[in-house]
Amino acid sequence: MAKNKQEQVKLIILVILYLLLLPVTLIVFKLLPFIIANDTNIELSTFVTTILKHPINTFLEIIQSTYMIPFFIVQIIVLIVLFFFLHPTKRQPFEVVGKTNPVHGSAYWGEESEINAPKNVHLIPEKSMKSILEKSMRRGKNE
Repeated sequence: MAKNKQEQVKLIILVILYLLLLPVTLIVFKLLPFIIANDTNIELSTFVTTILKHPINTFLEIIQSTYMIPFFIVQIIVLIVLFFFLHPTKRQPFEVVGKTNPVHGSAYWGEESEINAPKNVHLIPEKSMKSILEKSMRRGKNE
């Protein structure tokens, strides 16, 4: 169930990011004729504000123009890039360490069955621990 909810959140993020990038692509495609013609006599701020005020009209103008196919190709590329951004093939640049892949020892996060099994825990009495520590300290001094 959590995986399904995670996919729904990723889909919502994908739509939000796409809607944020759509005005940028609209502006670029409306500017294409001016860029190709090398026309510098354009007031960019008013041009952009009119596009942002009427995005549906701008979209319809692009669909009716000669730039319709490149516009849709760019939109598909943007969606593919956003999809791969939200669904990476390898999440970490390192290997996950655990039971099946121990690295530098075999420490791993405990599983619920291990945590709830107190019979696997062996406690050493305090006096025994002190004597073990004293013996190991004596050995260290002798060497």
